[in-house]
Amino acid sequence: MKKLIALILALALVLPLCACGEKADSQTTRSKEMIIGTLSLLNMTEEEYLTLARGRFGALTYLAEQGAFHSNNPDGYLPDSSADMKVVFFDTLDAMLMALEAGDITSGEVPVCVAEYLCAHNDRLITRGSYDLSNADDHTKQIAYRLGVGYSFLLTEANYVLRDRIDQALAEMKADGTLDALVKTYITDAVNAEPQPVEFTRTDGETIRVAVTGSLPPMDYVSADGTPAGFNTAILAELSRRMNVNFELVQVDSVGRAAALASGQVDLVFWTNGSHGDMKVGRKAAEEAQISEEQTDQVRSLGGGLSREQRKNKDIPDDTITTQPYFSDLLIPVTLK
Repeated sequence: MKKLIALILALALVLPLCACGEKADSQTTRSKEMIIGTLSLLNMTEEEYLTLARGRFGALTYLAEQGAFHSNNPDGYLPDSSADMKVVFFDTLDAMLMALEAGDITSGEVPVCVAEYLCAHNDRLITRGSYDLSNADDHTKQIAYRLGVGYSFLLTEANYVLRDRIDQALAEMKADGTLDALVKTYITDAVNAEPQPVEFTRTDGETIRVAVTGSLPPMDYVSADGTPAGFNTAILAELSRRMNVNFELVQVDSVGRAAALASGQVDLVFWTNGSHGDMKVGRKAAEEAQISEEQTDQVRSLGGGLSREQRKNKDIPDDTITTQPYFSDLLIPVTLK
């Protein structure tokens, strides 16, 4: 993956951080058109996602004002959420990076862990900033919480028994600290490394086929030779041991996750964008916060008028179900320096 990312961007010309207009002041930039790339969602259109993207840029501005988001842009400015915007879906991470290199998009929206991995492996990339919620109040944490995404396994509705078995194993892994340890080793501390595969121990149980994409390194990583490695293999190896099953990994494009599941090519999809779960940056605060009605409306406005169900199921097609999330992260735009 490291070599592939470097190759994709090796011929890039030096582009301004935001190739979308002249700066209006020190805090915002007025854009003729801001084109945001993101991985294809399974149950939401580009137009629907655009409403969420506008809300996120507005939230980043608010978090910056509260000291909970620090811009990495040279002049400290953030994109203006009222500017002309467009969202473009991409089937793979590589396709999105190629579009960024070609100037077809102005930024790519990815989880923070993926942004850190990409920037660590290519010094031509930069994130729009970094989050710091250590001193944030309850309302600010709620705003940040709405920017987060939980990652879960995706299954067909008919496979609810397997879903329940995975949920039980994940609950045990959370309770005994194994899941946090795997996240730290293979995601948090792995952004500068080339992920290595974790070998599975063969069991006498059934074989379950799992779709992986390689589009969310280091969480979901597939090397250039097609070998899955890192966190996806680590968590599946642990689940294999606890559930007494064997996992067979099948690589598919990000956009092909639902088709692979519906066709029976796989029994399980490694990741889908689900609920936030127990994301540490804000769930408890969001539940217990004492905030004003005006602040509550501000939080709700981040949905851009989409219903809670639309937002929740944006990557969950009809007739499918998800496990509890095994990992949660915030989203952030990545651009060329």
